[in-house]
Amino acid sequence: MLSLLRFLKRGRTTSEIRRLYSGLAWLYEFDDAITLFTKKVIRRIILEEARVRDGAEILEIACGTGEMTRLILRSLTKGHLIALDLSVGTLKRGKRKIEAEGLSEIVDFVIGNGERTPLRDGLFNTVVCCYALDTVEHPERVVKEIYRLLRDGGRVSVGFKGRAKGILLSIDKLVWEPYLRLVWNCGTVDIDKAFWDAGFCNIEVKEHLWGYYRIILGSKPTHISRQSPHQRLCEVSS
Repeated sequence: MLSLLRFLKRGRTTSEIRRLYSGLAWLYEFDDAITLFTKKVIRRIILEEARVRDGAEILEIACGTGEMTRLILRSLTKGHLIALDLSVGTLKRGKRKIEAEGLSEIVDFVIGNGERTPLRDGLFNTVVCCYALDTVEHPERVVKEIYRLLRDGGRVSVGFKGRAKGILLSIDKLVWEPYLRLVWNCGTVDIDKAFWDAGFCNIEVKEHLWGYYRIILGSKPTHISRQSPHQRLCEVSS
């Protein structure tokens, strides 16, 4: 019974998450259909909000099987993308997709933990992350790592599971939340404050689909910001 409860709860260790995602890498191929294609829409919003410039150095944390990776590469004619993931299984699938589409010229795939990457400080203009902060063991460490990896003035755009509202809240609790916890180690996280604590400025929090999806945007200051918390954190619903 205790082992079953351990399996059902969100909060697996990093090594457990690695094994989980490698073993279920095949399920990613059905992920958009399972989420009624809402995830496909949110990926595009995350990328649009990132304001990726052609020629930029970009990091995608938790690239999975490469759905966001493909979107990024299709928007670039030059520059460089590093696609990072903890799971060898998902990374291999993503790499095969990118190579099959002939998009592999300006991307490198790296096995690594978003909480502590094997990458040097200030390497990137942009960091994007789609559905990882709500699955990792220590999401606040990922936020700090993003800050370290960004250049001054660099931008972050991340999306993850939010808190559903209205009738969607009941559906979430009865159907989606149990499924996500069981299969993807995914659950609602309170992570907004971590962006403030890490030092980001121009922070925006946007909600989509009645709060079910949450997107946080921010930039690394070019100097020590003296803005108040109210100025540095705003919330927008859409």
